[in-house]
Amino acid sequence: MDCYRENCSNDLENKAEQLLQSKKYWRDRLAQYDTDFGYYENLRYLLVVDKDQPWLDLYEIKSGHSVEIIKTIDVIVGKNSGQKLYKGDLKTPTGVYKLTERLNNLDQFYGPTGIVIAYPNALDKVLKRTGSGIWIHGFPLREDRNLITENTKGCVAMENDRVLDLANTLSNLNQTLIILTDGRLTRVNKDDLAGILSGLYSWLASWRESEYKKNISFYSRKFKTIEGNDISWLRDLKQRIFKESKELKLYFNKINIAPYPNSENRKLFYVSGLLQYSDGKKSFKGYKELYVELNNGLFEILIEK
Repeated sequence: MDCYRENCSNDLENKAEQLLQSKKYWRDRLAQYDTDFGYYENLRYLLVVDKDQPWLDLYEIKSGHSVEIIKTIDVIVGKNSGQKLYKGDLKTPTGVYKLTERLNNLDQFYGPTGIVIAYPNALDKVLKRTGSGIWIHGFPLREDRNLITENTKGCVAMENDRVLDLANTLSNLNQTLIILTDGRLTRVNKDDLAGILSGLYSWLASWRESEYKKNISFYSRKFKTIEGNDISWLRDLKQRIFKESKELKLYFNKINIAPYPNSENRKLFYVSGLLQYSDGKKSFKGYKELYVELNNGLFEILIEK
């Protein structure tokens, strides 16, 4: 604070950067947070669907980073269990997804309204999973309800009064995520979150300083793009970009971190945040998505979008 009063802003900025890259700082910061389901700076609601039960839990993220369960809703999911792999396999996806759109005036078979689940996401696309049209929706308004009361083709269905109530609650879909799991969701370890957050800011610092070797060390050897490019392609790209001397301004906030369910028991996470970038010639402001893994405690980027 003395430094701040004496207007030594550069020292303050450097100190802040050091803290953000410190795992201890994030451990201390997270100590009072409810992080069982992840870390959320820009989320209002979290939906968690246990496909084995099956049911949907609706959580509200309160100020002060507390998480409160609002309701549990019985649902119906795809006829076949496990991870969705291809179109027509009658499976509901497993993973973390955004909700993109509320649909009205549907065919009466889907009930009074629907909410679009953004399947496939970037990870699904990299793994060549196919299919589309995965929604949260209701039951038929006129047809025989037995057509849907046992299972769906991959969607999440619930009673019509419930889906209307849910859709009305989720007024801002941009601040909602859905986690679809095969069984109970594993609670998130605060130390793991501290590792992700400190790793994230160390990665950003290496980007800002154009430190090629340090920056590329944050990427997994399994790194892939949706187009099929691998880590060798990324190394070549980064070398070319970092050779150009630039004075970067780089800020990343409104961060959300959700655990990513998977059958291999890997520590996978979905990370999103608002990125602001400027290099003196061009600027960018928009949301960035990362799919990351903690591998022996190390932060590794699998997919960057």
